[in-house]
Amino acid sequence: MSELNREKFKEYWKKTEIIREYQRILYTFGDMELPYVFVAEHRRFSNRTVVRRGNILFQKPHILLPRYFSGPQFNDGFEHPEAIPPEAAYIFRTMGLPYSQVANRLITKQEMEYGSLKEVLGRFDREMEQQQNIETGLIKGSLEGADVSLMRYSLGLVIKSASENVNEFFDHLRRQRGEPIKPDEKITDEDIRRLFG
Repeated sequence: MSELNREKFKEYWKKTEIIREYQRILYTFGDMELPYVFVAEHRRFSNRTVVRRGNILFQKPHILLPRYFSGPQFNDGFEHPEAIPPEAAYIFRTMGLPYSQVANRLITKQEMEYGSLKEVLGRFDREMEQQQNIETGLIKGSLEGADVSLMRYSLGLVIKSASENVNEFFDHLRRQRGEPIKPDEKITDEDIRRLFG
């Protein structure tokens, strides 16, 4: 495993572009496995594009944990999880993101597609649109920083899902206690601040 410095991490993070993402929220009460297609420029040939396929595995989020457990933890299949800048880890904690383990399982390490990066991305995007594929992520990034791009994709899904995960968690607790839930009842920002302190 090679060491990645903070500047390279930021460079790869900025070069990442999420073309398509999973369209629903992550499960609140179960694990998930979401497919992705990662696309990057070939290092030497402008008429070829490198494609990797895989699955991101999200462990069921743990909503109520001590605050130092906040945020996702990247495990298997991520080469540089230690390169996440400390200030980013602090932001995850202050956002109150649920703790979850995230793993990356490659299906194909490298495929070659003929065409420029733009052409290949366009082909995949049209194909997914025609198939009405709302589960597969389409991610553009730098080949050397592929796992950083996948971290960015994963974090985006966690952030997008966090509020709804917390709402579902509270609804579940109320149902367990037999408390009625009003149709217009919402979890407020204050409830979330109290929960995640």
